[in-house]
Amino acid sequence: MRSLRFAILAILVATVPGAMARGQATAPARGILERTPGSLSGRVTGTDGKGLAGVAVKLFEEGFLLAETATAGDGSYRLEVGYLADSDWTLMVWFVPPDADLVPEIVILRESLKSQELGLWSGCLPRIDLQPVMSFDALLVDEEQKLEQMSRMDCVKG
Repeated sequence: MRSLRFAILAILVATVPGAMARGQATAPARGILERTPGSLSGRVTGTDGKGLAGVAVKLFEEGFLLAETATAGDGSYRLEVGYLADSDWTLMVWFVPPDADLVPEIVILRESLKSQELGLWSGCLPRIDLQPVMSFDALLVDEEQKLEQMSRMDCVKG
């Protein structure tokens, strides 16, 4: 998948200058990949309030891995990354624990209009407003606790 993204990017980069040389109307080349610098930081804890070390924090843009890090011994993390501020792309973060007994957490930073229209992501997933500087503290729980949490939010029927 990652190589496909780079192949598409290579085609775009190669095509735009050629089209400009032929006098075809195209968007300005500098706007194609202009990214806004941003950061996401916070802390990942368990139900006991203690920080969880080694949790993979993965930032995805339109399904492609954009950046990743792992939490420190105290559960803290920080991602420095550029994102496409004016795009209508879905941007999300996954918190993936090294302990298989804990459930990964998904947080939506921005959901594309098409994704919203198709209802691709549950309304029960946490969402935060996309800003250049963001902070999010994640709580990772086991499966039983996650089901209880989702039931309280009226996300699980039965």
